[in-house]
Amino acid sequence: MFCTNCGNEISATFRFCPQCGVATEAGTDAPGVGQGYSARSARPFVRPRSDRKIAGVAAGIAQYLNLDVILVRIVLLCLAIWPPGVGLIFYVICWIVVPNEPYLLNAPIEQPPTNAASGAPAAN
Repeated sequence: MFCTNCGNEISATFRFCPQCGVATEAGTDAPGVGQGYSARSARPFVRPRSDRKIAGVAAGIAQYLNLDVILVRIVLLCLAIWPPGVGLIFYVICWIVVPNEPYLLNAPIEQPPTNAASGAPAAN
């Protein structure tokens, strides 16, 4: 049996590919075996460009863990106060290490070709 994602040869009893971690047919077809397991969604841990107060670390953590951002901010504030500086150090490290969310650009609008002499759209 081969992995559908990476093409690596794997045993038919494996539920996940040891090379790339994708769920295999054995993990989903067997009754009762695949219950409770799901392929992890492809949510990247990024600092969002919206909903940020300082650097977006708390918003990124909340988005990744599917928590309320206010709760994450309160926990980070408590960790910044006691034990002294732990939350602040964690915040600064995440600010440096965690990448920004990429810009979402609109697709360019294609203009119909124009006739150079008259400026009117070209006839097909």
